[in-house]
Amino acid sequence: MLGLQVVLRNCRTAQKGCIRKISALYITGDKANENYATLQPYLDFAGTFDERASLEQSIASRGLDISLNGVLRKYQKYQTHHEQLQRVVGEREVVTHNLKDLTKKGGSEQQIEELKERGKTLRNELKVLKQALYPIEDEFIHDFLHLPNRLHPQCPTGDQEERLLYRHGMPSGTGVVLSHLERQDLIHLVDNNRYYMMGQAAHFDVNAMQSLARYFVTHGDFIQTANPDFVRCVLLEANATPLGYYHMVKEEQLQNKINTAYLTGGAAFESYLGAMTKLCVYPSVLPLRYVCCGRSYNRADAQQYGPTPSLYTATQTNAVQCFVATQTADQANAQLEHTLSLAIDFYKALDVPFRIVYAPAAALTPSESLRAVIEVYAPSLKHYVCVGRISNYGDFVSKRILFSTRREKQYEFLHLVGGPVLHTTRLIAALLEHNKRLEDCTLLGAGRKPTMEQDLQQFKDLFK
Repeated sequence: MLGLQVVLRNCRTAQKGCIRKISALYITGDKANENYATLQPYLDFAGTFDERASLEQSIASRGLDISLNGVLRKYQKYQTHHEQLQRVVGEREVVTHNLKDLTKKGGSEQQIEELKERGKTLRNELKVLKQALYPIEDEFIHDFLHLPNRLHPQCPTGDQEERLLYRHGMPSGTGVVLSHLERQDLIHLVDNNRYYMMGQAAHFDVNAMQSLARYFVTHGDFIQTANPDFVRCVLLEANATPLGYYHMVKEEQLQNKINTAYLTGGAAFESYLGAMTKLCVYPSVLPLRYVCCGRSYNRADAQQYGPTPSLYTATQTNAVQCFVATQTADQANAQLEHTLSLAIDFYKALDVPFRIVYAPAAALTPSESLRAVIEVYAPSLKHYVCVGRISNYGDFVSKRILFSTRREKQYEFLHLVGGPVLHTTRLIAALLEHNKRLEDCTLLGAGRKPTMEQDLQQFKDLFK
């Protein structure tokens, strides 16, 4: 596997809990001359602050350094100034309307001149109010966008550890365990960013990815897609992704300086968001189920499995990413279970000890309300490692990217479920340490390929 060939520079932002001082997702009018707004998110102030208790629990359980009382004070200040500005806007509209009527009906010059002077006064007053509102708006919206999603009822909170959902096989504590790095005939590791697969490892790396995606298509009614490897900062902010998770790309000519590009890989949840932004779909096509094969360059887990570089800590891997959109929260819960059942089938066929757990709230990103983690036992580390995960985002991300459906003349934001269900590098490492011959591993989906007729029918179904 070749190392990165694009020019990268490290993001100075911390992986967890980072707060940018300027946002690419929401740009106030005073910054419009230097930057342009690619997206105007739906800001649900009432829906966010109405259930204050659950929001406070979400902040505390995630361990975020956010003062909800401070945000509410800024909201009240923003509301006061915004209402004052709207009153001036409304009065100015009345004056403009009255001036047109007087001019049309032949009013006296004195009345017309008084209205013109009043209009000029209101115009100047409006300009002053806008300039005063910009920093207040910027400070409040900045903090508002960093408020996390509410937690799912099944998400472990407080002192609760991860919650076990499913287990297959038990780890064996006997025998000598060799690290996968001892298999130098199959793996050549340089560092966390560069390694090479050889022989059967290289074949398995590709075949496992393609087989799982094919299994999702043939057994789960998913549609396979191809996604971009680069994502703009505005979409990372829409998903509340800590910017330290990915590599920032140095661009020679950058028109929008705050909306920089990041290397995510096509098998990243964020890589789907560009296609879904400002999209309104018919209810008849829901649920939307997509799956893709591609690269993943997420470096969030690089240090989670120890300081020694290995396939467990590699920042790049082949991966399989799923993306599901539903109309309601209950449907999203059902689709998460459906996706997990497909993943269980795939990993059971490999006959390796694995389990599925709900991750605790402190491990989630701000946009996730629930995360189911697929973990395979790593003998050399003597504990389980994540080889995939599926998250429930509710309608948190959809509101930020304006991804909706229309039902009974009302627009409703969709509930999203998705995540990488397979990281091939970690799976290969675990299989080798379990003394599995990669060429003998059973890969569900390897023997069945979708026909051209099935592909064509799936495309037609999108327009029903």
